[in-house]
Amino acid sequence: MFNNEQIQIDKKWTPLQPQHDRDDLLRLLETKVAVWVEHEQDLYVFTEADLRFWRHWQGELSDGLNCFEPSSVLKPTVWCDDEHSCIVLEHVPSRLHRPVIIVSAEGIPQGWLSAEGLAVQLLRQKQRAESYLDALLDTVTDAVTAVDGDGTVICWNDMAAQMYGIPHERIIGRTIGEHFEPESLMLLHVLDKGRKVRNMYHQSSAGTHVLINASPIIDGAGTIVGGLASEQDITHLVKLNQELSTAQASIHETLPRSSDPFTMMDGQSHSISKVVRIGKKVAELSTPVLLYGETGSGKEQLARAIHLAGAYAEAPFLSVNCGAIPSGLLDSELFGFIGGTYSGQDIQEAGKLEQAGEGTLFLNEIDRLTPDMQNKLCRALKNRTFRRYGGQEELPLHARLIAASRYNLEELVASGQFSSELYYALGVVTIVVPPLRERREDIAILVHMYLREFAMQYHKPLPKPTPDVILAFARHDWPGNVAELRAVIERCVILSDGDELNPEMLPDSFQKLLHYPSSASIHVPIQRVSPDEQATQHQGLKARISDEEEKQRIEDAIRKASGNKSIAARMLGISRGTLYNKMSKHGMD
Repeated sequence: MFNNEQIQIDKKWTPLQPQHDRDDLLRLLETKVAVWVEHEQDLYVFTEADLRFWRHWQGELSDGLNCFEPSSVLKPTVWCDDEHSCIVLEHVPSRLHRPVIIVSAEGIPQGWLSAEGLAVQLLRQKQRAESYLDALLDTVTDAVTAVDGDGTVICWNDMAAQMYGIPHERIIGRTIGEHFEPESLMLLHVLDKGRKVRNMYHQSSAGTHVLINASPIIDGAGTIVGGLASEQDITHLVKLNQELSTAQASIHETLPRSSDPFTMMDGQSHSISKVVRIGKKVAELSTPVLLYGETGSGKEQLARAIHLAGAYAEAPFLSVNCGAIPSGLLDSELFGFIGGTYSGQDIQEAGKLEQAGEGTLFLNEIDRLTPDMQNKLCRALKNRTFRRYGGQEELPLHARLIAASRYNLEELVASGQFSSELYYALGVVTIVVPPLRERREDIAILVHMYLREFAMQYHKPLPKPTPDVILAFARHDWPGNVAELRAVIERCVILSDGDELNPEMLPDSFQKLLHYPSSASIHVPIQRVSPDEQATQHQGLKARISDEEEKQRIEDAIRKASGNKSIAARMLGISRGTLYNKMSKHGMD
């Protein structure tokens, strides 16, 4: 929201003391200084404009004051500075033929405003606000439309003109029903009901898919004086979904799995492309890698891809969650165990470092390691050897280590919660896996990839997501990231019976994202009507017609609608409330 506009008050004035007379007042006014006077608990302000009166006045000052109305007094609730030099104007005083006195909360006069000065400031602020609005309308990528209470278009930005092919001069100042099917106009619905419309999807015209938001404009008295609508073009998202569906369906049974292990990670977004590019480079080496990312963002999937793209892809890939294993057991889990000293039995068990051989050991939640375990792992990385728990023999370390954490280890090092030596040993190369909400352009690709995977797994036809489903996926925040998306897709495939994936198969939280207003019986928000169709359909109320012609068209519309006012209003391209107002104006009640 914008800050309230500030009004500068004039503090250049002089108080006239009770012992002063008319001559004192006249002398001050002739120096072009405003003067304020307190008389019988009323306040008066005089300016150079009052000189003529006081030059001709020969009586007492108090008698002359009685010839004027006291100045209006304004006590603002918000001051913009400590010097009391500007205010936030909450309402315009009812009497402006005399200068207005501005007083503090304690009732002490602080300055004054003339009608002319106030008008100049308000005009300047209006022009500034219009400049901001014009810049905003040029900046947003949505089509923006605004109408007044009669449905007359008062705002139509460049994106709207581009989307619908209607230039400004053809629609500004005319009723919106002249260019669009009245039954499809969400703005008229908003004017009638006074309710907001949020994220309503529809195909607004052939080949154009939009997401509509609309709100009524309500003045200070609570009266609906207009409506505002924005339309976001999501055609590219729907077309991408359709293209991917077609391509995936055609190769569902024939295309072999890609030999590139990074296929499951790749996407269109710059962020994930960078991750894959770095991952492919480090895959060729055996250096440790440190991965950052939220839970479910795909850190283990990336680690596995790095392993499979390396020279030892046939060797084991093992994974250990350091936060899921008690610290007392983690030592033997990683380094192995030798026992039997007291029982006489030779008990030896290899740990994950040994079991991985020349492969890869993925250590998730590396930040959960105890300080002792951090030091032991650091020594193993530096020396490339380690000892089993309870043993003395030094065993060679051949495996590559890939560690992962949700937290910034550099910050943990700075706070003394993580070993700096282990951090530098692991963090030779660091990769940040972005959360899914930051790469929404990849969602459609991932959706179709997982649909294909689970359709094959469960021996089902490859379902095609409807535009509503893709829209719900695009609007969801995905706190569980790729893991959540994968689980949702698996659910949908299990529940699907045919070749279409519809919103009913989604979890309840997703269906709420596609909520349509319960009172909206209008199915098509803002649908364009061709000129040929307009010529054969009813004529609405034009922007400039005589009262007699307007009354005649209203009567014709009501007759054709068999007396139904709602249908007649749609035929005329106006809201029902506007129709009643016009009927009252023409004495048609």
